Amino acid sequence: AMLIQAMVQTPIPGQLDRFNRFLQMNLALAAAHGVGTSLKVSSFGTAGIEIYLMQQFASWEEYGEKTDAMRGDPAWRQIMDFGGGNQPFAENIDSFCASAIPDLSSQEGFSAGPVLATVWAPHPKRLGATLEAFARGKAVHEPEGCKVRVFQILGGRFCGQLLYNMSFESNQAFGRCMAGIQAPHAALMAEIDQDPVADMTAQFKMDNPVLVG
Repeated sequence: AMLIQAMVQTPIPGQLDRFNRFLQMNLALAAAHGVGTSLKVSSFGTAGIEIYLMQQFASWEEYGEKTDAMRGDPAWRQIMDFGGGNQPFAENIDSFCASAIPDLSSQEGFSAGPVLATVWAPHPKRLGATLEAFARGKAVHEPEGCKVRVFQILGGRFCGQLLYNMSFESNQAFGRCMAGIQAPHAALMAEIDQDPVADMTAQFKMDNPVLVG
C-alpha cells in the first residue's frame, strides 16, 4: 500500500533562499535513490503558511530499504549539517507517516494539483463505521471530478487519526467538483449526522508551491 512520509515546515522571514536550498537538497537526495517526492503549500485551513515536503514509498519494506540508503548517502550528512547550522531558516510544524487504505484509495502517486485534506478521529468502537462512511463519501465525491484516498496517520499532531484526501488536477477541477457535490454531500452528511461515527479535527487545502523550482 502507498506510504507517505511528510515533513511540515514554515520558512522564517528573510531566510527563504536558504529554506529553498534545504528543500532542493532533500529533493535531490530522494531522486538519487528513486524516491518519489511532492511539495505542497497550504492555501487555507492553517494558521500560517505550511510547506509539506513528502516522500512516497510503495510499501513498508521499500520504505525501510530506501530510507537506509538515503541515510547512508554522504548527501544526508550535508543536509543535516545545513539544517542544523547556526542560522535557522525554518520552523518545524509537524512530521508524520500516512499509510493508504487500499480499498478506499483510487490512485497511486502524488496529486498533480490541489488536495483538500480532512482529518477525522473515529469515535471509540466506530472505526469500521467510519470507513463505511468514507466509502459512501467517495461514491459521492469522485463522480464530480476528484480522486479520493484515505490514509491512517502515524505520528505527529494527528497521530492515530484518519486522513480523507480529495485530489484534483487543477483549481478549476476543484471548483467544479465542490460546486457539483453540494447537494449530495449535504444529504449524505445529514444522514450520517443521525448516528455520528467520527469527529472532524482539521481541514485544509494544499496547493502546488510557487516558492521552489
